[in-house]
Amino acid sequence: MSENNNTTEADVCEACGTIVELGSVIEAGDTVLVLPFEGADEAGVNKLAQKYIDAAKTRFETVIVTQENIATENGFTSKVTLEFDCTAEKLIFEMGLSAI
Repeated sequence: MSENNNTTEADVCEACGTIVELGSVIEAGDTVLVLPFEGADEAGVNKLAQKYIDAAKTRFETVIVTQENIATENGFTSKVTLEFDCTAEKLIFEMGLSAI
């Protein structure tokens, strides 16, 4: 937290060594998470993306998943979009990303 009581200064907290502005963490209606995956080959990228898709579906059965695959000059890109029912589900999933 900020040491002074200046209301114009953004409050921040330190969690896991990361400084986060509190007002930007939770926003009503923020239910969509986009995860980009890149690699040299399609199979490897899709295998990694599938781990995150499986984790989301296991934790939140109603999550809507879309995946866009694109061949690039340097290999392959997959953009996975996860649409959760509510902001809290998205936040919970994001907090657990490092465990995947």
